[in-house]
Amino acid sequence: MSKQEISAQELISLANQLLREHEDYIEGLEVREVSQHGDVLTFRGESFLDDNLLPTAKSPTAFNLYKWLCHRLSEQYQLSD
Repeated sequence: MSKQEISAQELISLANQLLREHEDYIEGLEVREVSQHGDVLTFRGESFLDDNLLPTAKSPTAFNLYKWLCHRLSEQYQLSD
């Protein structure tokens, strides 16, 4: 199966839409960056760290949702830019 090429901005918009529709969505969770490493897309954004940059109770959920995006979208898309 061939992957569809997509710009980083289009992919970020799609990823944020998917996040908002996910049942585990946390208010404020947002993808801000995407990069490609081989066949894998990596998403970065809000991690919900405290003032000392340590994880909070929301951090694991954010991580799992970024990982979910990685698995879901890496199969379909590759960055065009």
